[in-house]
Amino acid sequence: MKKINAIIISLVSAICCWGTQGLLSHAENVTVPGYHEYVNTEDEAIDNWYGIARGTYLASGTSGIKDAGKGKVNVSGTTNARSVCDWVKVAVYLDESLDGGSSFGTIGIYHFEEQNTTSCHGSKSNISVTSGRWYCVRGVHSVTEGSTTETTSTQTKAMKAS
Repeated sequence: MKKINAIIISLVSAICCWGTQGLLSHAENVTVPGYHEYVNTEDEAIDNWYGIARGTYLASGTSGIKDAGKGKVNVSGTTNARSVCDWVKVAVYLDESLDGGSSFGTIGIYHFEEQNTTSCHGSKSNISVTSGRWYCVRGVHSVTEGSTTETTSTQTKAMKAS
């Protein structure tokens, strides 16, 4: 009888551990499908991303860069959720090209987050840059609700700093 009890306890323990592992594996990181709309002028570049999937949390994301005059730029990013979520975040990466726009390296990172909301916006103004070089902004947008995190990214076209 003791051997049978030991076997039953072992089986129940194994099933419980396996079941717990199954619960842990339900945490999701999801990249949401969508489309981009680019707005480019002489002194500004914007990438607007819109989610196309129904029933998801992440609705849209925007990143932008604007020439602020003589060696200065402004950068911004916005993430929008479809409903109130635990966390709404945006990270804005300022990239610079030393070779006329062929390749870029990150020179600044700005993180913004809001809790229990539908939107997060952040901006940084009058960032010193080198006149005549090319700059662009990448945005990383995320929305977390419970154990699900949905993400997307945006990237502006390059613009030359005045």
